[in-house]
Amino acid sequence: MKICPKKTKRFNPTDSILLKITTFWLCIGWSVGIHAQDLQVSMTGKAEPTIQVEAIIAENKIMISDESGYVLQQVDYDFPSIKDPSFLVYGSPFGSIIRENIANFLWINRQGQIIHSESNSSGSEDGEAVSEFATDPQFRTQVVYNPKIVFGNSMGSSAQIITSDKQSVSLHYSTNRQLRGVFVSNNGAFVALVTAQDGMDDVVKVFDRYGNSIAQWEFSQPVEGLEFSEDGRYHTLFSGGRVGVYDSHTSQRIGSSSIRGNSILTAAYLPSKSTIAVITADVKGTRVHQTGVEVRSSPTLTDLELHSINVAERRISKQAITISETKQYSPMYFTHKDNRLLVTGLASELVVQ
Repeated sequence: MKICPKKTKRFNPTDSILLKITTFWLCIGWSVGIHAQDLQVSMTGKAEPTIQVEAIIAENKIMISDESGYVLQQVDYDFPSIKDPSFLVYGSPFGSIIRENIANFLWINRQGQIIHSESNSSGSEDGEAVSEFATDPQFRTQVVYNPKIVFGNSMGSSAQIITSDKQSVSLHYSTNRQLRGVFVSNNGAFVALVTAQDGMDDVVKVFDRYGNSIAQWEFSQPVEGLEFSEDGRYHTLFSGGRVGVYDSHTSQRIGSSSIRGNSILTAAYLPSKSTIAVITADVKGTRVHQTGVEVRSSPTLTDLELHSINVAERRISKQAITISETKQYSPMYFTHKDNRLLVTGLASELVVQ
């Protein structure tokens, strides 16, 4: 398995450095042995965040622009006299969304007009957390959810898909399980909900974009992320230090492993190679988890490593990614293409193959 940053047109080719080092297969807990493997890493100049959001309170305007400064949308918005702690802009070239007043969402079209308002309030007299929003990078499948709703002595949650014609489709409602996270696949075809309850394993529920149930899994550690294979058959779940792959066609777990050292940033399964690719790093700052969120500060990543877990041969390797330091500008995604994985979300795009 190789990993190398993908060169984009924004980068200056004169800044490129090509390094070649030799690493070794390291077997942990599975088979014993060392296998030599070459790793190539090309490092380029840094990219800029693709979406920038600016709230101009004095002029009652919100501006969403791209990395070049081109204004994608300009929205007239009356800011309250008292600062709203739940105010957040989910910026996108395809139309953006404003969250306000704990549970209200405003949809903005490309012309900067507010075209829809949706309240996600549970109505619970005991209170609820600030509602959250999850989507794919192109904003094709959109989910609003209440991660925590107080029902007397218990804590529940709810989630719903907002369709393209702004109708709501209920995915989940519980009076005793919280939502740890909501994940939408890179192509917008699938949605996964991670529900949690004290003293019990996390439960992951997988749906298609129309709200039809596909699969359900239990995971023994708090689930921090989930990646789908391109066809949605394989689901890769991971916590800070453990990863597992599940087959929705057979309802079986294909394989799992613990990862030592730094926390897992993201992980995905390559069916053609029977291998799980795991990227870990030391993160300084707040992790970027959600899709479309306005990122006010980008965490710094160091000590990046690629872990390759071959579930067929029960073999694990660990390779250093020779980028001394990089930034995370958005949630990390794996895009499957020609038996390769394109990793986006960092200052440099990475190709795993």
